[in-house]
Amino acid sequence: MASKRKHLTGAAQVKGTMIQAHLNWIAKRGIDPATALAAHLPAEAAKLVSHAVLATSWVPLSSLIAVDRAIATVAKGNPDDVFRELGRFSATSNLSGIYAGFVSDEPHRFFEKQARLHDRFQNFGASTYKELGPRAGQMRLTKYTEYSPVYCLSAAGYYQGALETMKAPGPIRVRETSCTCAGDEACVFDLSW
Repeated sequence: MASKRKHLTGAAQVKGTMIQAHLNWIAKRGIDPATALAAHLPAEAAKLVSHAVLATSWVPLSSLIAVDRAIATVAKGNPDDVFRELGRFSATSNLSGIYAGFVSDEPHRFFEKQARLHDRFQNFGASTYKELGPRAGQMRLTKYTEYSPVYCLSAAGYYQGALETMKAPGPIRVRETSCTCAGDEACVFDLSW
């Protein structure tokens, strides 16, 4: 991630369900987010770990990234692996819980719907999905006014977790082939199952 850049101003926001899932991930490891993460966070982000965040609340992307970085520090694992796992856990927990109605038996239909509903989960960027074959597709994220490699790794994990939740036959592969953080026009994820 050293060669990638970030741009976070605080204007971009994501739904609270994302931060809820990430905090639940660390809590399931026996670590209390409120006490363990606060010392690693700026004041605004620390507030998010000290009380429950509603799934429908809007949270600054910069705060989500700060929380994810604090989780990686406290979890003491490879940060890139932790960021992917946070996204994966977000998919498997939210798509089998609060957003179970979004899940489709057919991955192409799910990702098409995901692209159409992009603005319900974040107030920046755009998303399109393209079917590349019977068990392959491509998610393209454009017009990101704010970005971070942490968010890209989490997105890769999310797509993997979504395919796992849909019980895609596998082997499941998710690969980011271009990235806004590296100066590319879009973040492009090639998916196959």
